[in-house]
Amino acid sequence: MIETGKTLYIENARNYPQCELFLLKGEPGKWEALVYNTTGLSTCPPEKYDTMDPVELAKQSQSNLVWKNPRRFWMMDHLTFLLAGEPRDFDGLMFHFIARMQMPPAFTPEVGQAAIAYKPTQIRRVTTYDYLAGRPVFMLRSPDGHTFVMQTYTNHVDRTLTEADLPNLAQRLKLGEGWQFKATTLERNLVIDTTGLAHIVADDLANMYQGCIDNVCNFDPW
Repeated sequence: MIETGKTLYIENARNYPQCELFLLKGEPGKWEALVYNTTGLSTCPPEKYDTMDPVELAKQSQSNLVWKNPRRFWMMDHLTFLLAGEPRDFDGLMFHFIARMQMPPAFTPEVGQAAIAYKPTQIRRVTTYDYLAGRPVFMLRSPDGHTFVMQTYTNHVDRTLTEADLPNLAQRLKLGEGWQFKATTLERNLVIDTTGLAHIVADDLANMYQGCIDNVCNFDPW
């Protein structure tokens, strides 16, 4: 992965709105993605993002397909990205190039993350997520004992979902077999520092979590 050497830092990241475009090349089951994100450039106005046509975006970007990740909200307090490339204009909306990803075999743009709920996968990026003491965190625990910390939530699947609902999210989830959900208040700062490969997973409402795997977390908050 080639980075620009430039970093993006968002100090008040919690509940910050953002959108992502996945520029896909390859074929079904073997999609390679370039990931572009609006963070730091705009709060992704839904009236603009919702009207963007994936077919036209694919033509503009010379991709086989473009998948629009549903508008979502960051859940860490501070966020740092090492940018993977220069900003780019897509249909009048600016995006940072933030990551590369081999999409899971089960992924299809039509179904999106619902097809990979509770199926961990990986993405290549360089990021630091800071969750501050005294603030809530929302977690999944996998059947093999790995903790995944919520990095974003979305109301794309459950249109009524807000940040205030997250402490009781377990009542809305249809957890995968052996998976658990937990909300807690941090007693000390949690840092998730990723320098290459991030392990991520979606729940069945398309909220995204990063795993405390390969020593990227300074402690296990579960």
